[in-house]
Amino acid sequence: MMLNNKVAKTAIMLVATLLMAGTAVAKEMKIAFVDIQAVAAQIPQSATIQENIRTEFAAKIDEMSKLEKDINFNIEKLRRDGPTMSEAQQQELAAKVQEQRQQYEATARPLDEQIRARQNEERNKILAMIKTAIDVVAEREKFDVVLNAGAAVYAKPEYDISDAVAAQVSKAK
Repeated sequence: MMLNNKVAKTAIMLVATLLMAGTAVAKEMKIAFVDIQAVAAQIPQSATIQENIRTEFAAKIDEMSKLEKDINFNIEKLRRDGPTMSEAQQQELAAKVQEQRQQYEATARPLDEQIRARQNEERNKILAMIKTAIDVVAEREKFDVVLNAGAAVYAKPEYDISDAVAAQVSKAK
């Protein structure tokens, strides 16, 4: 019985010591947070990349837009003029609409996937630049921990280093 009391007291003292040491360490840590999405939205590189992607795929997007307009025009023509057309003309126009739809679907999905893949590739480059900037700012300002703003339930605004990170990324090319 005496041994169990000593073990229990020792365990309690050990836990209390660890808790006190933990609070002492927490008070000494310098913590910050960064809103990565906000940084990505405000840096000039993001706008440049979006414009480059738009330019890169502009011809294909215009082609798809023209095809879509042609489909809608032919559908409207079939609806509007169908009653006055011969059966053969209606079938011919319906077949043309069906062919255009198939062409649209065969082209649209791969184009969408190409655009999405390109956006992901560029987004990953931006995130790497932001990560590098976070490392530079954290090192320069001697932060022990930098959290993503979404991970913090609550944080005082003075611990937000998003603007400093955005400025650091903006310096990079």
